[in-house]
Amino acid sequence: MTTNTIKIGASVAFDSEDGPQQGTVSGFKADLGNGRSHALVKVTGTLNGEPWTIPVDQLQQRPTARV
Repeated sequence: MTTNTIKIGASVAFDSEDGPQQGTVSGFKADLGNGRSHALVKVTGTLNGEPWTIPVDQLQQRPTARV
């Protein structure tokens, strides 16, 4: 996936060493070594509110609720 399909505020899911996680994208940054795009994902109740840095291509966008 690219930042063109996953935007700030998107609900996403990803796998981690601690098992499946889900959260909200709060920003993006590029890896200085290889230029790979990473998303900053806030996962409620983990890392004292600090965002997880996850490669964008490892995220699955979750459907948003329709009202």
